[in-house]
Amino acid sequence: MIEAYKKAVIWLQSEAGFSSGVINRILSLPESAVIRIPDDPAGSFAVVKSAAGEKAAEKISVAAKNSDAFKKTLARMEIKGIKVVVRGESDYPEALSEIDNPPPILYTVGDKSLLKSRSVAVVGSRNPTIQGEKTAYAFSEVLAKCSLTIVSGLARGIDAAAHRAALDAGGKTIAVLGTGVDRVYPAENRALYEEIAKKGLLVSEYPPGTEAKAYHFPERNRIVSGLSDAVLVSEAREKSGALITADYAIKQGKELFIVPSAVNSECGRGSNKLLKELQGAMVLSPDDVIEALGLYRAPDSDATDMDLDVNEEKIMNRLQLGNAHFEELIAVTGLKVSELNALLTGMEIKGLVYRAENNCYGVY
Repeated sequence: MIEAYKKAVIWLQSEAGFSSGVINRILSLPESAVIRIPDDPAGSFAVVKSAAGEKAAEKISVAAKNSDAFKKTLARMEIKGIKVVVRGESDYPEALSEIDNPPPILYTVGDKSLLKSRSVAVVGSRNPTIQGEKTAYAFSEVLAKCSLTIVSGLARGIDAAAHRAALDAGGKTIAVLGTGVDRVYPAENRALYEEIAKKGLLVSEYPPGTEAKAYHFPERNRIVSGLSDAVLVSEAREKSGALITADYAIKQGKELFIVPSAVNSECGRGSNKLLKELQGAMVLSPDDVIEALGLYRAPDSDATDMDLDVNEEKIMNRLQLGNAHFEELIAVTGLKVSELNALLTGMEIKGLVYRAENNCYGVY
């Protein structure tokens, strides 16, 4: 059952039709006053006027008290297991409450505890180059293995690659949607959406049932950045939504990392241009991000005591015999160059292997 306070905030959004800014002002009222508003709009006129102005008070007085649409929204939430986090509650992420125009309400499906986990947003083009997509995957995989939650927007391209890498690595990921949390957009990402619902977190500031609208996506980008400790841009065209997220990161005082693209790449022109302005933001490997976030730690145990996946075990078995060249490790594992790069970087971070001269690797 949805609590009375949360139900009142949902009503302010879905029935009274208030913006985030107006709702945030109303939430400055005592909880009892907020709960009273949907049941007694006329009696709440004075307190709403004091918090949000006369126009807001007048709008409440004519809002539907118990509309069928509102009842259907609440019923849909109950059936689909949609939870609500309201600004001011203990499980609302503190970092998000400090941004400009914080969302007063978050609708969630999945593991709400991820809202307070240490995280990195990975964003970029919806139509990336193969290299840009592989880069996003490789970075996200390694960062997820370092217990960082990967945040992105479930769009095709870079977003999807980042979410997929986190899940493949056995890590956690948050998808911030530009629709209601019960809507899949784009439809091609349905399988990914469903897996995130089970293993990660889906979150939206829009009521259930809300369809995709163009202006929703720039709005949701402030949440992508706001939830994260840092933002990584893998590849972005000029006027890309990823650059909007990067701009939010700068305004919100978040770490910003940019992977450089080829100088003649149309897909990376926007991120390269931003990188020219912010040269200190350049990163060339996941190690650069990890070091900047102060995440490197010496291994707590010997490599042989750690749980290894199949390919890590193959590499360790080979390196126990002596150092091996990168090309030999490709033959041993059957992995692609980008996949092996990501795996070896993760193993370096864990303290399992070290990089020797001439592109060779060894064990301690």
